[in-house]
Amino acid sequence: MSEKKFDFYRIGLTLVIVVILLIVHILYGDALIRGFKVNNLIILPITLLAYIFISFDLYIKSFKQISKKDFFNEITLTLIASIAAFAIGEYVEALAVTLFFQIGEKFEEYAVNKSRDSIKSIINLRPDKVTLYNNEIEKVVDPYEVQINDLIIVKNGERVPLDGVVYKGKSSLDTSSMTGESVPKAIKEGDTIISGVINLGSPLIIKATKEFYDSTMSKMLELVENASSNKAPVEKFITKFSKIYTPVVIALAFLIAIIPPLFMGYNSPDIWSQYIRIGASFLVISCPCALVLSVPMAYFVSLGQASKVNILIKGSNYLDKFRNIFAVIFDKTGTITKGNFKISEVLPTKNHDKDELLNLVKYGEYYSTHPIANAILNNDRDYLDKTLIKDYREVSGKGIIVNYLDKELLVGNDKLLTDNNIKFEKINTPFTIIYCAYNHEFIGSITIRDEIKESSKDAIKSMYKNGVKETYILSGDNYDICSKVAEEAGITKFVANLLPLDKVNELQRIKDENKSKIIAYIGDGINDAPSLTLSDLGISMGINGSDLTIESSDAVIMDDDLNKVNYVIKISKKNHIIALENIIFAISVKIITMILSLIPNLPISGYIMWLAIFADVGVTIICVFNSLRLLTKKYIKSN
Repeated sequence: MSEKKFDFYRIGLTLVIVVILLIVHILYGDALIRGFKVNNLIILPITLLAYIFISFDLYIKSFKQISKKDFFNEITLTLIASIAAFAIGEYVEALAVTLFFQIGEKFEEYAVNKSRDSIKSIINLRPDKVTLYNNEIEKVVDPYEVQINDLIIVKNGERVPLDGVVYKGKSSLDTSSMTGESVPKAIKEGDTIISGVINLGSPLIIKATKEFYDSTMSKMLELVENASSNKAPVEKFITKFSKIYTPVVIALAFLIAIIPPLFMGYNSPDIWSQYIRIGASFLVISCPCALVLSVPMAYFVSLGQASKVNILIKGSNYLDKFRNIFAVIFDKTGTITKGNFKISEVLPTKNHDKDELLNLVKYGEYYSTHPIANAILNNDRDYLDKTLIKDYREVSGKGIIVNYLDKELLVGNDKLLTDNNIKFEKINTPFTIIYCAYNHEFIGSITIRDEIKESSKDAIKSMYKNGVKETYILSGDNYDICSKVAEEAGITKFVANLLPLDKVNELQRIKDENKSKIIAYIGDGINDAPSLTLSDLGISMGINGSDLTIESSDAVIMDDDLNKVNYVIKISKKNHIIALENIIFAISVKIITMILSLIPNLPISGYIMWLAIFADVGVTIICVFNSLRLLTKKYIKSN
């Protein structure tokens, strides 16, 4: 029989025994059999056997906790209370204390497992093995053994274990677990591929570009697994509160059990019995299980719910910040816009043609990793002769200067050409213009266009509904481009023509103007990393975001959908309400129960231990299930 099944039968049998003994105690407890009370002759021995049966494991756990100098743990308090109940002749109550504690623990275990299910789909992404394909020989190895540039084979239905480039093959991918996209994505030789996606077609030979620990999937797993280490202020309060509250109530329990009888009748067994019962009930009531379990559980469930919609949050302290966001600052490219730049117009000067202009700009952008450079090169990087390029120099916020065929080549914005005294005709447009000069002569310009994401406008509109007061764009693009994007997306403020350092300074200025308010920054580029770190809440894009950006952020939107921010704002608000409900309910019931136990001659005075059991186990179960309400999508959407 499994341990889980044994525990189920053990608790069930003991519960039946408690019910029978309680009925016998109420009806015949004081009856005599051959001069002995039923309580002592029948109930006591049966209760002792059942007590040992139900609580032997609790004593083992208690001794282990005490050996670690944890004297105020809830198991030890429960056992002390049960021993006190035995001492005053309340045998059934003594058994009930340990029984219902065990029942409470099983409910807690169920609740924890239920909440863990919310992130199990993420944890299960971890691969157990990888099939190497170096020299066309298949070899199954541990994921950590794969090196950069190793070839791996991923067959139909298998999950891609490491980030890489398709070396050979053509197929389609299920990317839903990583990006939330339900439509299969086509992939071919030369395309980059992230770990975690599933191959739906023919086998793919993939060249690893990252080791396993550094791959996208591993970083996701690390975020999920480490999220519980960063606690929210409410969780920290509960931890500190419990450390003070529990010892104080224990001290009160012993004082109540000892001091009043010394003054009210130290030689009266009834008085000693009455106050020992009250002291024992205080011990049961003082267990902080309801608070210590249910509040962190609410956060754990909420982090899991966020991960289900592909937004990974690095800790409950960051989750808590979402509900109080005052202003959101956006990077433009790849965040508000798609970041899929396309060449709109190629405008050479009279003495040059389009092919010449495009060729020069491609050589100028050869070493650049900017999305605009990728759009211009359009997979032609492998066909260019990089030996023709010398003295590559990037001018921050302006462009690139290189030596091409022993002549100076400038590719960038109008500032770059102006700074180098190149005569040219500036083009006024809300789109990005790349100017080109070669050998001190203006060659022409290329117009690059980027589109706003379909979800951006609705997402920003919803942010205002969810309590965000201000929105900004901080961008290195020109005024006209920023103005047009801000207008289309519904963003109220923008600052254009910013160098990377200017972005940080501008963010600091906004923070200084709004002290004690939560300022969130959303971005995806390497140059966004300092801003993500400086902001109160850094949110990065997971699809196009750089490793540095993801590392610098507090939350990652894996599918780059800004609407997910609004979903987490709702989760954060509901999570906070449920945590407060649990705190207020648990503390209120415990205080009321303590007060009632101190008032003599109430109708419930004879059942104060049963009330104490409810104040501990009952309240814990209620609070736990209240936290589990966060698992229902209907609850989040309907409130």
